[in-house]
Amino acid sequence: MNTINILFFGSTADSVIVCNRLAELVGFHIAAVVTQPPKPVGRDHTVTATPVEVWAKKYGTAILTFESDPEKPWLYRNEQQVIDTLQPVQADLLVSASYGIKIPWNTIRDAKFGGLNVHPSILPYWRGADPVPWAIMEGDHQTGVSVVTLSETFDQGLILAQEKIAITPKDTSDPLRTKLFTIGADLLAGILPVVIQGKLKATRPVSHIGSEKPKYARKFTREDGFEPWEAITAAISSGTDAERIERKYRALHPWPGIWTRIIHAQHSTEPLRLKILALHLDNNILVIDQVQMEGKKPVSWKQFAGAYLSPQAG
Repeated sequence: MNTINILFFGSTADSVIVCNRLAELVGFHIAAVVTQPPKPVGRDHTVTATPVEVWAKKYGTAILTFESDPEKPWLYRNEQQVIDTLQPVQADLLVSASYGIKIPWNTIRDAKFGGLNVHPSILPYWRGADPVPWAIMEGDHQTGVSVVTLSETFDQGLILAQEKIAITPKDTSDPLRTKLFTIGADLLAGILPVVIQGKLKATRPVSHIGSEKPKYARKFTREDGFEPWEAITAAISSGTDAERIERKYRALHPWPGIWTRIIHAQHSTEPLRLKILALHLDNNILVIDQVQMEGKKPVSWKQFAGAYLSPQAG
C-alpha cells in the first residue's frame, strides 16, 4: 500500500491524542495540520498557540491556520481562501478531532478517501461542540465516542464505528473527554485500513434519530456557570437540587466552574462574586469544601462562612 497522506484538522489537547495515534500507524503520514490561530489566553492575554500547533512544530509537520468568521465562529472568514490553500497539499484523507470549524465540502470531496471525524458522544445523540459536559450535567448513565464521515453539512455524515462507556458518579469533563478521545483514536486506527480498502460499511447516518428526540450540545459560556445563591443554600441546608448542582459542578469543572453572587452589606454594597472550587455530596446534602472570592485567594468554606455568613462577620 502506498503511503496515505493525511490532512489533520484539530486544535485542543484532545486533538493531539488522535495526532499521536495516527503518527504511530504504518502506511499513514500526517502531511499537514490545520489548526486555529494563536489566541490571547489568561489574565495577561498571552498569545498562545494551540496544542496541535505545538505538536506539529515538535515533529516538523506543516502548519496551516485560517481566521474564522467573527459573527459565525464555526465557519471560516474566507472559505475560498481555505480551499485554494489546502488544494496543493493533495491529501488522500482528512481527519478531524475537536477542531471547531466546518471544513469546506470542496476540500472533503477532493480528498481521495474523503474525511473522518472523531466525536466524543454516542451519535446521533449529543451532536454539537461540547457533548461531554452536557452528558454529565444531564445525568446520562453512559456516553461514548463515534467515528463518522465528514459531510457537506453538519451532522449529516455516516457512522462508521462507535464505542460506549459508563459515566461514573466521579467523572468530570476533562478526564472523561481524554478517555473518550483515547478510545476514539484507537477506534479510528482500527478502521482506517478497511476504510482505505473501501470495505467498511456505515452502521447508519448521523441524521437518523429513531424515536428519541436529538440532543444538541452547544458550547458553554462563562454565564452558564452561574447558580443562584438561594439554590446553593437550599442544597446545603435541605439537599434540594443538591444532585443537580453536584453534576453541574463536575460537568463545568474546571471551566467555567460554578459561581454565584452574594450580597453582604458589611463588606460591600455590590454583589460579591464567589466561585465554588470544590464540593461533594454527603447523604444527598451538598457540602462545599473550598471557595474563592473574586480577586481573593482560595479559602475553605469554613473560613468563608466565618467571615461572611456568621452574625458577627465584619
